[in-house]
Amino acid sequence: MQHRNRAILILVCLACGFTVISFNLIQIQLVEHDRYWKMAVENHLRTETIQPIRGSIFDCDGNLLAETQVRTDLFLDGKLVEHPQADLTEVADILQVPASQLTALYDPHKRSVNLADDLDDAVVTKLKALKLRCLVYTDHDRRFYPNNDLASHVLGFVDGEGHGLAGMEKEMDSSLTGVPGSRLVERDARNQVIAGYQTQDTPAVDGYDVTLTVNMAIQHVVEDQLDQIVQTYQPNAAYIIVMDPHTGEILGMGSRPTFDPNDSKTYAPDAVRNRCLTDAVEPGSIFKIITLGAALNEGQINLNTPIFCNNGSFSYAGRILHDDEAAGFGTLPAIEVLAQSSNIGTAHIAIGLGENKLYKYATAFGIGQRTGLMAQQGESAGLLRPVNKWSALSITRIPMGQEVLATPLQMVTAMSVIANGGRLVVPRLAKEVTDKTGRVMKVYQPRIVRQVISEDAANDVAKALEQVMIDGTGKGIHVPGHSIAGKTGTAQKFVNGEYSHTQHVASFIGFMPAQDPDFVALVMVDDPKTTKYYGSEVSAPVFATLATQMAQIRNIPKDLPDPTPVPATTLTSNNPQ
Repeated sequence: MQHRNRAILILVCLACGFTVISFNLIQIQLVEHDRYWKMAVENHLRTETIQPIRGSIFDCDGNLLAETQVRTDLFLDGKLVEHPQADLTEVADILQVPASQLTALYDPHKRSVNLADDLDDAVVTKLKALKLRCLVYTDHDRRFYPNNDLASHVLGFVDGEGHGLAGMEKEMDSSLTGVPGSRLVERDARNQVIAGYQTQDTPAVDGYDVTLTVNMAIQHVVEDQLDQIVQTYQPNAAYIIVMDPHTGEILGMGSRPTFDPNDSKTYAPDAVRNRCLTDAVEPGSIFKIITLGAALNEGQINLNTPIFCNNGSFSYAGRILHDDEAAGFGTLPAIEVLAQSSNIGTAHIAIGLGENKLYKYATAFGIGQRTGLMAQQGESAGLLRPVNKWSALSITRIPMGQEVLATPLQMVTAMSVIANGGRLVVPRLAKEVTDKTGRVMKVYQPRIVRQVISEDAANDVAKALEQVMIDGTGKGIHVPGHSIAGKTGTAQKFVNGEYSHTQHVASFIGFMPAQDPDFVALVMVDDPKTTKYYGSEVSAPVFATLATQMAQIRNIPKDLPDPTPVPATTLTSNNPQ
């Protein structure tokens, strides 16, 4: 009887157990099927983002400036290492590191230990040939700049996620980035994709390629000359910009100090920022082109109008204004006021013009306004105070580039007004955007903002600038076979509330040829640390070297006999300004 009762009890228990199990199976498979199916999918399947490949950046001739490369990080699964010493020695040989370095990292209890980063395809292929289950590979994108620091301030750099943080990488980020895709995959315990379970992907759309206006050959010249300036003068900063005055295309742009965008560990705030856009300085005598252009456009003077220069000493509003020429000038025609860079003559021209008109023209030339190049990246508007903020002295100081701040880019843009018939053109770095098949998606056209001065007035300023090179402060600076129009500048730096006699900004701005110019270029050196500090001594020779190489790169036809003759003149200049 006991055996029978025990058997019945066991059967009842089994029946109850099977009933509970059956109920749970019904609950799981029928009632809560969707919930448990979702849990299973979430545990085994993952929706992963397919990152697009960031577009490349090219110069105007199609030379590569920036690209995205696929790199591989190598990890070690300690639990799957079968022969630690032998396996790790083979890996070390391929990585070209000491075997002891890898064996020190080995831990049989750690599933993921980083052995190496940024491995290229050749190294990865050799590693995979070892067929070691313990090696885990993770691919990632790496932004690469094949020319290192060439045009670094133009190109900028990206963050760890591949988003542009500076330069054209930031400016064109929306075009370069692309559209992410997605895929549903199942991974095993080692986080490896199980290929048989892959489902259909939604492919990523790779970023567009961007072609810049920069010419790599010209940029090389710019960088070489900047390095020469730094080596010779040890300045606080140096700037060179080369621009097509008709289209606004930046052909070359650079500054010092600089940086290598491939090595984020070396970035320094002073080196990373594009000083051609961010640094506003008193431009000095190169600003005189605006004063002369305004007076000519207003019909106040012509190039032959005599201007009394007070023999080198002019008292105005209780202060004495001097010319740099030791002997001083008497009466000069307006063309020679610019050629000899007479501060006093320029002041007289400005006084005749008047405060309001001088302010109006300076604004029209772009002073005190951002150009919009690389918007939202710290471009300075410079400083041009409204007339009601001027002192009695301002009308004599602003015309010669004091009491006003301008960036190197603003001054190149202002000179382009003279070089292209009086029109203000918007500077630009982007030329076009294309997809991976080469189809053009967007073209950036030249933009003329306004007619600042008449074509006749602009041509007259150009003649005066050519005279600067013939018998003025630029005398002695030549490019064989080519005419030059340019202006020297030597600005005293404003330090501790007064103008320094030991710290200067040496500048030269000009274009070539003098008629129908091919390019405009600025060379500016902030505080050269030698006995030479005049723009004619420091910056003008750099312009001549740059222009000589530009003539070859751009195949600019000669417009003068070779060698260039120096016309006879009754005026000589000892003024090095």
